[in-house]
Amino acid sequence: MTRRLPIFALPGVVLMPGTLLPLHIFEPRYRAMVSDALAGDRTIGMALMKPGWEEGGRDPEIFAVGGAGEIVDSERLDDGRFNVILQGLFRYRIVQEAGVDPYRLANVEPIASLPFPDAGEEAKAARTLRRLFEAVRTELDLPALPDETLATERLFSELALRLRYEPAELQALLETDALPARCEALAARLRDWSARMRLLAPFRREQMDPGRN
Repeated sequence: MTRRLPIFALPGVVLMPGTLLPLHIFEPRYRAMVSDALAGDRTIGMALMKPGWEEGGRDPEIFAVGGAGEIVDSERLDDGRFNVILQGLFRYRIVQEAGVDPYRLANVEPIASLPFPDAGEEAKAARTLRRLFEAVRTELDLPALPDETLATERLFSELALRLRYEPAELQALLETDALPARCEALAARLRDWSARMRLLAPFRREQMDPGRN
């Protein structure tokens, strides 16, 4: 089933499921978008602009898969600008763009993530990722995970935001439908970092970052 979403396109932002995204809204058309969303179901679709967006004019090409978020907090400033916080609700795929007056609209279909085969495998995968993350977090000065209990998909999203992915890499994760495959991608990165830390420890203990050459 399709639904219509306002589309907020940015060059370096990917909204992952469950995560929070603060935004400062100043452009007139996006002020209108936020006003309309607040008067409606408070949902906005975030979309990553494709490479070459600088030459794409007012509405450059965007990736078809994005993250839809609910405005969970908002502040309207005296001059009409907004500060808002979006929380990722679901992934979507654009079926058809539906106009740009005054902001982009699209007919989209929500994308359900494919779960683990059973609850035991899911719990084991979550434990493994947490263990791998904690093994490198302090050394690399990575932000801690939220204190509350996290659903599996949100756990994966929160980890992705901490692992210094480029926007294109986050987009690839967002487009990965199966949660086991998303988990394996995160685990591979963490294992690679851990191996690099062990290799480089005797040489660069004072300024070690396995994510850099």
